[in-house]
Amino acid sequence: MAEPKSTTIPPQTHEMTTNPINKTGEQHQHQQSKHPDAEITTTSWENSDTESELSKNPKSTSWCVIFASALANFSDGYQNNLGQGVHDMMWYMTIARGITGVGVGGEYPPSAAAALEGSNEHYDHLRGPIQVLVSTLMATSAAPICTAIYLITLCATNNNLKTAFHAIYAISIFLPLFVALLRFNMRDGILFRRNNFRNQFTPPYLLVLKRYGWRLLGTSSAFFVYDFINFPNSIMSSAIINEVVPGKDVRQTAIWQFILALLAVPGPILGSYLCNKIGRKWTGIAGWTGYIILGFVIGACYNTLTSHIAAFVVLYGLMQSLGHMGPGATIGLMSVELYPTAIRGMSYGISAAFGKAGAAIGTQVFTPIRDAAGPASTFYLLGGLSVLGAGIYWLLPEGRDIDLGVEDESFGIYLKGEGWEGKM
Repeated sequence: MAEPKSTTIPPQTHEMTTNPINKTGEQHQHQQSKHPDAEITTTSWENSDTESELSKNPKSTSWCVIFASALANFSDGYQNNLGQGVHDMMWYMTIARGITGVGVGGEYPPSAAAALEGSNEHYDHLRGPIQVLVSTLMATSAAPICTAIYLITLCATNNNLKTAFHAIYAISIFLPLFVALLRFNMRDGILFRRNNFRNQFTPPYLLVLKRYGWRLLGTSSAFFVYDFINFPNSIMSSAIINEVVPGKDVRQTAIWQFILALLAVPGPILGSYLCNKIGRKWTGIAGWTGYIILGFVIGACYNTLTSHIAAFVVLYGLMQSLGHMGPGATIGLMSVELYPTAIRGMSYGISAAFGKAGAAIGTQVFTPIRDAAGPASTFYLLGGLSVLGAGIYWLLPEGRDIDLGVEDESFGIYLKGEGWEGKM
């Protein structure tokens, strides 16, 4: 591969790449812009740059998920074979799940960033829909697939929950293994190779916060509110449905839970269309609005709806679908699209970390709220918090028209102007 050639741009002017590469691998035309900085060194690349090098990103995060999922899969053996109690087994599972979280937390943010950068190279006008389809749709589709496996296992084993448990956790071992093997042939995108902090162990965090701090607060807050709402209503959906199923039959509960999970799948598909049609911000606000309306409707009619389980599940599923269409489809997209390449993965990771904090807190307060104020109260809470979520989205910038190459150039100029002497 040809080495990059450094060229020096005189003060007052620099070239800004409107898009780093088009479908044929050739550079787009450059547009001139002025900036009162000192000399800035940029890099010009040969055509061979279209074939980026193999990714040097560590694959340990995928193996971390595999190892921890295997540990969790054997948790019942920890109780039965080692003579430990249920309390100790739950702590064992908590530790295993914590290790899994470390792996997922290290895998998902760079994967989301890489997906955006990869689509930007070849299908920039479709990068939003592509991002939604490869992230939110996959996550949403996993719920009915796992529930179907759980249901099939119940039917095949006459409601043997132990076998169903192992069947579900076996999936969480083999899917990350598939990802880990794919990583050996993954290539870093051109945007990443041009604009990452090269061997910088101490990136200019204060300068990053100075420029993107408010934006980071916005995406982190939106992530927190959405996961605070979404995770409890997804995780506890089986408990909610179980209360309205006659006789609380485990198989009937699983069937209705499968239908509920399936109803959510059209949401991100519609969101992938709307995020380009009306923009990321308004798609998110539309989803929050659906949460507000249906949250209050289900809360107000809870007693009536629960006597007609089909109507309850359909409205509940429609509410989940609108959530996945709006903030579910766009919060991840905005968390990578609103930041330059050098900090894209980190910014998504921080935003998602706030989201997982919201999920943990929301799950912990879910049951106490239901016990104290009744089952309808959680839907009122969902509707009320969605007003806050819509307000946060209103303050976020629109990402549809952001040129990722220009954003990278602008960020580099900003760092140089602030006196940073590192290498990008």
